Amino acid sequence: MERFDVVVVGAGPAGSVAAEAAARGGASTLLVDHRTTLGAPVQCGEFVPSPAELVDLLGHPDVIDAAYRIPPATVLRRIHRMVIVDPRGRRVAVPLEGFSVSREAFDQALAARAAAAGADLRHPVGATAVHGPEVHLSTGATVRARVVIGADGPISTVARGAGFVIPRTLYRMITATSAGTFPDDIELYFGSTAPGGYAWMIPKDGSANVGLGVPVLRPGQTLAGLLRRFTTAEGYAAPEAPTRWWVPIGPPPASAVRGSALLCGDAANLVMATNGGGIPTAMISGYDAGVAAAAHVRDGAPLAAYDEQWRAHLFAPLDRGYRIKRVGDRIAGHDLLLALGMRYIGAHGLDEMMRLRWPPRLGRGS
Repeated sequence: MERFDVVVVGAGPAGSVAAEAAARGGASTLLVDHRTTLGAPVQCGEFVPSPAELVDLLGHPDVIDAAYRIPPATVLRRIHRMVIVDPRGRRVAVPLEGFSVSREAFDQALAARAAAAGADLRHPVGATAVHGPEVHLSTGATVRARVVIGADGPISTVARGAGFVIPRTLYRMITATSAGTFPDDIELYFGSTAPGGYAWMIPKDGSANVGLGVPVLRPGQTLAGLLRRFTTAEGYAAPEAPTRWWVPIGPPPASAVRGSALLCGDAANLVMATNGGGIPTAMISGYDAGVAAAAHVRDGAPLAAYDEQWRAHLFAPLDRGYRIKRVGDRIAGHDLLLALGMRYIGAHGLDEMMRLRWPPRLGRGS
C-alpha cells in the first residue's frame, strides 16, 4: 500500500492549490481526479474577480497574494462592470474588475503548478471511498494518508467517508456557449428568467458563457428549456455545448475538519451564496487546507488550525452573503417586489437593506 503525508481528492481550483501548498510545505502529496481532461466539461460561468477586487471584499492581501494567482495564459477577456438586470428590464451597472477565463486551461494550469511543486498528479483516477486514513481509488489500489483533503465538489466522497453533515441546497446549474460580439460587462438577470435563482452572460473571446441556476424545477420545466427561453429573449445566439452541474448554497459550516479529513471549496459549502461564485473561495480555502496539512505532518500542529484560518479569511463575507441570499429568497418569486428591492439596492446598497430587514412580510394573496 502506498503511503503519503497528504492525499488531495479533486484537481479543481481548491484541490490543486491545496496540493501545491502541501507539497511546498514539505509534505509528500498525492493529487487525484476522476476526469480524463482536467477542467472539462466546463461547469462554471468562467469569471474570476481581480486580486484587487478580492482584497476589497475579503481583506488579507498577503493570503490572497499567496493563494489567488490567476494563470495569465488562461485569461480571455478583461471585465470592468457587472450589470444587474431586474425582472422589468431595468439595468443597474456596478464597477467590477475581473477576467473571463478558459476554465479548462485554468484548471490544467493550477494542476501543473501543483505537480511542479512536487505533488504526484494522477488522472483519470477517482476516489471511490474514504475510510479514515485509507483512500480507495478507481484503479483498485488503496493509498494511506496522514491527512485527506476533500476538494471533490458538493457530492463529496471525502465528506461522506468522514461523516460530515453540511446543510445546504443544491442548485441546478446549466451553462453553454453563445457565439457573437459582446461588451466588456457581466450581465446578471433575476426574476422569472431563472425562478428563485439567476441567469448570466459572461463575455469571452468571440462568444459568451450563458447559463442559469435555479433551486428547483417546476413541473414541465427543464434547465435546457429555461436556457433557450433566456437566450431567445435576450437575442443571444442559440446556446451550444451545454453542461450541467450542482452548486451548494448554504451557510458556511461550523467546522471543515473531522478527524484527519479537511474539506475545502464546494465540498465545504464555501460558496458565495449571492451569486454562486466559488473559484476565489476554493483557492483560498484550498491554500489554507494545504498549509495546515503540511504543518500537521511536519510539526505536529493541530488540524483545527485549518478551521481558524479559513474562518478568519472567509467566514464573515460568506455568512453575510448567505444572510443577504435569505432576504432575496423572500422576494424571488414576486417579480414586482424583486424589481423594487433591486431598485432600492441600487439607490441605498445591500447593507442598508439588511439593516432595515427589507422587504416587509408578504401578506396572504400577495
